Amino acid sequence: MAKRRTDWRGVFVVSVTPFTADGAIDETAFRTLMDRFVADGVQGIIVAGSTGEWYTMTDGERMRLFELARAQVGGRVKLIAGTSAIATRDAVALTRGAQKLGYDGAMVLAPPYALPSERELFGHFEAIADVGLPLMAYNNPGRTQITISPAFAEKLAKLPTVVALKDSSKDLYALADTLHRIGDEVAVFCGLEPYAMAMIGRGAVGTVSMAANILGPQAVEFCDHLLAGRFAQARPIEDAIDRLYEAFYVGGYGAYVVIKACMNLVGRPAGFPRLPHLPVDDAGLDRLRQVLTAIGATNSKARAAE
Repeated sequence: MAKRRTDWRGVFVVSVTPFTADGAIDETAFRTLMDRFVADGVQGIIVAGSTGEWYTMTDGERMRLFELARAQVGGRVKLIAGTSAIATRDAVALTRGAQKLGYDGAMVLAPPYALPSERELFGHFEAIADVGLPLMAYNNPGRTQITISPAFAEKLAKLPTVVALKDSSKDLYALADTLHRIGDEVAVFCGLEPYAMAMIGRGAVGTVSMAANILGPQAVEFCDHLLAGRFAQARPIEDAIDRLYEAFYVGGYGAYVVIKACMNLVGRPAGFPRLPHLPVDDAGLDRLRQVLTAIGATNSKARAAE
């Protein structure tokens, strides 16, 4: 099979999954978010990624999210399914399900907890790639304790359906090597926006954005400036995004919990986190309000409604 090429570029928002207070998926809120992201101008939406708390859901629930997003979004932007799993067979089955629904691709982590050898890790990705759906491999050693090294990324790039790499490693030296090795054949995305200026300056093609859940239009504008080489214009937005990322760990909460709290504060229906995660308490919400006010995010609801 010949190597596939992709036109993936720009901002791919990695969506939260709204849950009700009793832990059910809030399908109405999820549909609302899909429309909001499209209106923000993102180029793609990633469903059931880590920010979407995939690890708290059954495979059936994830497939339901895939169905909801496909029905709501249609073909207005790219749709990427988060199909990561510990067991290879589960990741393969989810990827096949997304393929049947007409998804544009799947995003896949190294299997968490399993700590596979390099040979096992390659076999995991190869089995998923054999489904035939374009894949975005995801390098996130902080969550998996496995690093996709530049040399291993080069091996993955030889798989015909591996068309993209999301990098959240924070290792700019390794990233430069990765881009040198595979940047001409695989679309490399920044997974942590405080590193976006450095990564796009070296050849990355966009962001897989957590911030776009909260600052949709600004996150898109930020990436547009970077891709056009307008770094001076991007810097004020980068400063706001940096402040937002600092707030993601307020009070010892995880980023995904804080993202939902921020979204709710700016009028984007994110609902509750699912156990074992707990909602941000009142003191934490007060601190988040201060951050959002400082970066001008309190009018996000009004901007999105215009």
